[in-house]
Amino acid sequence: MKVTISGFYDEVNSNLDTQIALIKELKESYMCPRNINGKNIADYTAEEFENNILPILEKNAIKFSSIGSPIGKIDISDEEGFTKQKAQLTELIKIAQMTKCKYIRVFSFFYGKKNPDDCFDMVVKKFGEFLSIAKGSGVKLMHENEKKIYGDIPERVIKLYNALKCEELTMCFDASNYVQCSVDPIDALMSLKEYTEYYHIKDCSKYMVEVPVGIGEGQYRKIISVLKQDNYEGFFTLEPHTLKYSLLKMPVYLFPFMPLIMNNYYKAFRQIDKAMKVGFFKNISRKQVFIWQYNNIKKIISEV
Repeated sequence: MKVTISGFYDEVNSNLDTQIALIKELKESYMCPRNINGKNIADYTAEEFENNILPILEKNAIKFSSIGSPIGKIDISDEEGFTKQKAQLTELIKIAQMTKCKYIRVFSFFYGKKNPDDCFDMVVKKFGEFLSIAKGSGVKLMHENEKKIYGDIPERVIKLYNALKCEELTMCFDASNYVQCSVDPIDALMSLKEYTEYYHIKDCSKYMVEVPVGIGEGQYRKIISVLKQDNYEGFFTLEPHTLKYSLLKMPVYLFPFMPLIMNNYYKAFRQIDKAMKVGFFKNISRKQVFIWQYNNIKKIISEV
């Protein structure tokens, strides 16, 4: 098994210089861009990116493992949003090509109050239009199993893959999102690993609140054991969702009635405190949560 660590470094700060500083501190060289200098990656034109961002990346020898786009993260009925996203995807493919990035992360549309199975034909049609834009570009659209989109459970991921099967399509596996959909991550992995080229590293507690990897229900030791047996080679992209614990811990703990109103957050934060040996009143920065994620996944890989 050969794993390359990447990350959504915007979870620490949107500022690109700050993101690059942390990448170098961790002695890594890959990132997954999502928000750069206060702007979502999908809101950059290729020309803006080439002029303002690419020189900084090249100067610091920073590469993209994938582009963390929001493409497909709209309601299936949102025609205006769909038209906008097709234009954004066109620019993102140019950005991927100029950075020699192989993957753009995408989604299969929120189904809202509809029955997701009733949305299948429309999902296939619209996702197929995304794939048509990518055709022949050398860039793959990488579907992530976000909760409440069509492809949020393994059965629908496989159905979508088989309906669209082409060289521009691959899958990203997120164990935490499966936990939040009440799907066993190992069952999901065994169903999907033959379709999957890329893994997001995010963990979730039984309280449905994200926690540092290895202390939730994501079963990462088992996942990595399976990937080792399969001799997986590819990216692990860190996505610890630092915002919740770092910014909400003290309000949840200290404001009257908050432990009752946000009880699942309270219990998950206490779980993090105990696992990471953090005092009740100690504030933890978003950078520290990210470093926990990095150290924990490195430790699990080493142990496996």
